[in-house]
Amino acid sequence: MNLILQETLRLYPNPGTLVRQASKRVQLRNIDIPVGTQLYLSITTAHHDPKLWGEDALEFNPMRFVEPRKHLAPYFPFGLGPNYCVGQNLALFEMKIVLVMVLQRYSFVVSPTYAHGPMLLMTVTPQYGMQIIFRRL
Repeated sequence: MNLILQETLRLYPNPGTLVRQASKRVQLRNIDIPVGTQLYLSITTAHHDPKLWGEDALEFNPMRFVEPRKHLAPYFPFGLGPNYCVGQNLALFEMKIVLVMVLQRYSFVVSPTYAHGPMLLMTVTPQYGMQIIFRRL
């Protein structure tokens, strides 16, 4: 369950972008970042980068989370550092409970008319809705 949730959050992070403001002047290699500069960090870009995740970065592969990651930063669906989401543990726990309750009562398959179309608005939203066929067990 953990592997599936981690891979789902990697491919479809809830917020697509984090916004941070520089509290002091910072020099990153040859880039000068003045105090007050707003930085937009694309979670989606980092989570889909083949340099960080391999050539199959756009494919669903929960097994990529079996081995420890070489670096923590490429995976941050709830933020990172001192400003991470304080509700992270509760959100993950709730997702597990809901999934277990659904899987106990239903089987499901992707609809044969499925069209993949995630849209990034305030959150990642399926453009064509949830195209899943549920069957009561």
